[in-house]
Amino acid sequence: MANVQVPVVAIGAFGDSPVQMTCPNCHQTVVTKVDFSSGVLTYLFCGGLFFCGFVLGCCLIPFCFDRLKDAKHTCPSCKTILGVYKRL
Repeated sequence: MANVQVPVVAIGAFGDSPVQMTCPNCHQTVVTKVDFSSGVLTYLFCGGLFFCGFVLGCCLIPFCFDRLKDAKHTCPSCKTILGVYKRL
């Protein structure tokens, strides 16, 4: 029997920065591409600022910061979604 190496993807290893891993679809070692999108935490901060009196557009400030958004990791070679890091 030959030893076969199987890539293991650790669940929960994704954060808001790119990760080096082996893509399960194209089997290449890649550094993931990270795209940010608004998630639950972004809308909660917006609502919290609105109720604190920041009504004149200031409540939209959380939509300008990637640190408050969810991060989607994709393979730059085959564009497969490898994982999503949700803030909340």
